[in-house]
Amino acid sequence: MMIDRTPKILALDDDATWLEQIPMIFEGMDYEVQSYANIDQGLIAIENNFYDVVLLDLNFVGDRRTGLDVFRRIAAQDSEVDVIVISGETEPKRLVEIMNSGITHFIPKPATVDEIRKSVVTAIKKKQIRRESLLHSTKKNTLLVGSSPAALKLKADILQAAKVGVKDILIQGETGTGKEIVARSIAELADPSTRLYPVHCGAINDGVAESELFGHVKGAFTGADRDRAGAFEAAQGGFVFLDEIGDMPIHQQAKLLRVLQERKVQRVGSTEEKSVSFKSISATHVNLENAVVDKKFREDLFYRIAKYSIHIPALRERMDDIPELVTFFLATRLKNEFTITPQAIDLLFTYHWPGNIRQLESMIETMAYRCENKIIREKDVCQAIPDLSRLFTPKQAITMLGKHGHSPISQERKRFQKALTDASGDRTKAAQLLNMSRATFFRRAKELGLVTERRKRDVTEINTSI
Repeated sequence: MMIDRTPKILALDDDATWLEQIPMIFEGMDYEVQSYANIDQGLIAIENNFYDVVLLDLNFVGDRRTGLDVFRRIAAQDSEVDVIVISGETEPKRLVEIMNSGITHFIPKPATVDEIRKSVVTAIKKKQIRRESLLHSTKKNTLLVGSSPAALKLKADILQAAKVGVKDILIQGETGTGKEIVARSIAELADPSTRLYPVHCGAINDGVAESELFGHVKGAFTGADRDRAGAFEAAQGGFVFLDEIGDMPIHQQAKLLRVLQERKVQRVGSTEEKSVSFKSISATHVNLENAVVDKKFREDLFYRIAKYSIHIPALRERMDDIPELVTFFLATRLKNEFTITPQAIDLLFTYHWPGNIRQLESMIETMAYRCENKIIREKDVCQAIPDLSRLFTPKQAITMLGKHGHSPISQERKRFQKALTDASGDRTKAAQLLNMSRATFFRRAKELGLVTERRKRDVTEINTSI
């Protein structure tokens, strides 16, 4: 049940008449088109959605900001999006600035239908070619499932890390996002023998645990009946995976720093140093920048392990991958013996998945074991994820178990999204438009998966005021 992602196009122009023509330009083409006449509305849309192509005007009446200002915001949030500027700008100096900014293409107004279509189709085809190349390059690692922009960026980062051969790599991401999978992917791509030695750094708190990293000599402690090489020695040019390095006791971090700096180890119970050859991949769910400020993680160690840094997006940041992930779990974990209805898939999109991909995998197995006739339906999703019941009134909860069970949540999400758009991103005003308190608005928006990490500060402020 592989579901391809429909290309999404955003048109941002202050000419309402022109915007009305955009859907007609792409009529009959399998594209999802959205349009806004206001910069703030466009920025909200860009913040909450991934777009393949943005059709952008340069000048907006009554707004000091220009299309180039918007372009820079877009590029900062999503470097993969193609921006096509459609403008009547004729000043040579401005045209040079536009072309040097990094936009994909410039089309002067008045633009023809064929010009716009050709430019968009070309941009999307190039993007699809890049996607297929990435998917092919990582094909042997079937655990890297997903074709959303966030997933493709992650794959590109993995390929680059393996390609450049950097010695020390840091992977950061929430619990359950697949940090070890990413580490193994890098090792697999960079080292045909896939030498990866995992060590859980949170357990490095005594001599016995230290021996996992540094090794020990016979008699170093009770039970050390023979010499033993640690992970750094055993790697022999391969990778040592320092899992949850953010949980490592700070008094042990100095020993690790020395090994990373000098590429030498001293076995527990020995006075002799040995030169070792290895590459390190560190992973953590902890925000190490904050840990450094709080004096819980050494600043020099942070810079040492983060010569190349990879961020793994949370599942709520790559929701478009849910159908592919579900298909993958049904095929690999449950041997294609179960199917899932489109309505049940839709319902999965409404949950915020605090446990990320690990939680999704567990929930799919739970649903499969409880479903009837080996078909996962909406009611199975609701039984496996009780938190979803908070999104419904009792009457809606009954409706949810029927044929169109996903409709109430989808409609509620659209209602909240429309309020945000109408309020130009002002969440207090959006709450007023929905006739609810700001605190209620934030709670409901969070339950609907509309509050992202970037808004966590606002949520904290609201919770504090309740």
